[in-house]
Amino acid sequence: MWENPTLEAEFLRSLGTSYRAIYACSLAIVGNASDADDIVQDVCLILWQKYHEFDPATNFRKWACTVAFQVAKNFVRKQRRRKSFGFSDEVLSRLEQVRSGASELFELRRDFLGGCLAKLSAQERQFLDQCYRSETSLVAKAQAQGASVETVYSRLKRLRRKLAECIDKTIERSL
Repeated sequence: MWENPTLEAEFLRSLGTSYRAIYACSLAIVGNASDADDIVQDVCLILWQKYHEFDPATNFRKWACTVAFQVAKNFVRKQRRRKSFGFSDEVLSRLEQVRSGASELFELRRDFLGGCLAKLSAQERQFLDQCYRSETSLVAKAQAQGASVETVYSRLKRLRRKLAECIDKTIERSL
């Protein structure tokens, strides 16, 4: 369909990383997995057809979820005309505001995570890397370190809390 294989590959990569968010947005609006599957198929087709209009300097996931919201909203309207079904337009608009705000907050927190990780000691970063990038379970890690599983979980919990507090403080300073 496209003459630029690089553009096609970029679209497929972006769609792949955003697919779950698109599905979740659709499901939140229609409340039925089968209907959400149909909506996601329509959304993917629209995204494919309109990808040449997408600005790569912006957020693909946000754009795709906005399209998903519109398609799901239209689906609900059609269903409502046929029978008593779904949320009012006002409720749908509020749901979209909440979804959009939550998405922006998540992205902001993710952006600040890198800076907060850099503030950890090398040993703490290595521990987190071992916990999240390794296929080994935390039980196996505890056994390898000669520590109890509770000790490993407690350390992980402290580091998560430390990162969350750092992110929260960074957000407060940026406002």
